[in-house]
Amino acid sequence: MALGFSTFFNTTYLFPSNPTFVSHWSSPLAATQLSTLLWILIGEVWAFSSWLFEIETWSITKQTIAHCLCSYLGMTPLAILCGWFPLNVRWFGFYTLVYTGAYIGLWLIEMALARIKVIQLNQQLTNQRSSFIPIVDVKNGPPI
Repeated sequence: MALGFSTFFNTTYLFPSNPTFVSHWSSPLAATQLSTLLWILIGEVWAFSSWLFEIETWSITKQTIAHCLCSYLGMTPLAILCGWFPLNVRWFGFYTLVYTGAYIGLWLIEMALARIKVIQLNQQLTNQRSSFIPIVDVKNGPPI
């Protein structure tokens, strides 16, 4: 991301975020140190929220809604602290729309891939059952 920001803003130095974010700190090194901490926290938000899919007593719908809310509520303040968008209603709404659209898009892709995997597994099970035909010995009964 730092390389992307530096390229996008056409800077001569590697910046960890947009120039406005970097200007709030005493040096690019201090901004990079804070950015590193924020990126670690972002990773922790996603690691924790992915754990919600491990709760086997919840339905996939409940897991997905909890994951979406947890990751949104964790990511939003971190995105603000990272300076990814100005803090006003218009940008907050735009961020929310982009986040929701990306989340729904990725969820739809993941559900389609899971559906394909289930179909493939069911076909394999069907093929295995149909290829196993027990031979019944009339004198001795069914095989054990």
